[in-house]
Amino acid sequence: MQDKYDITDAELEIMQVLWKNEQCDLNTILEELNSKTDKNKNTVKTLLRRLMLKGSVESQKIGAKDTVYVPKVEKDKFLSSQNDNFLKKLYNGKMGNLLLNFVENKKISKEELQKLIDILESEE
Repeated sequence: MQDKYDITDAELEIMQVLWKNEQCDLNTILEELNSKTDKNKNTVKTLLRRLMLKGSVESQKIGAKDTVYVPKVEKDKFLSSQNDNFLKKLYNGKMGNLLLNFVENKKISKEELQKLIDILESEE
């Protein structure tokens, strides 16, 4: 499995549908995407082909005509990789810098901050 996940924002929308359902046919993907965005069938097919070329998705034939798409990238590993990249790009790889930014800019509630403090104290 790949260590670096090169998944675009448009492809990520498809991955989220696949992670939610574990496997889907094209119609299911279209239905779920169209409830949020306005992607046409050809666009989704193109994005699925790109994901397959990257090794992030595989297609499986079911019966004579039906095809389902299955994610090959685990959601947790993808999120962990994205979190690491985000920290490296914006906060020199330091979680403390990120948390300080949220606290200083009041992007975190007192309750959330207290929960973080409780977690940190329980780790000691």
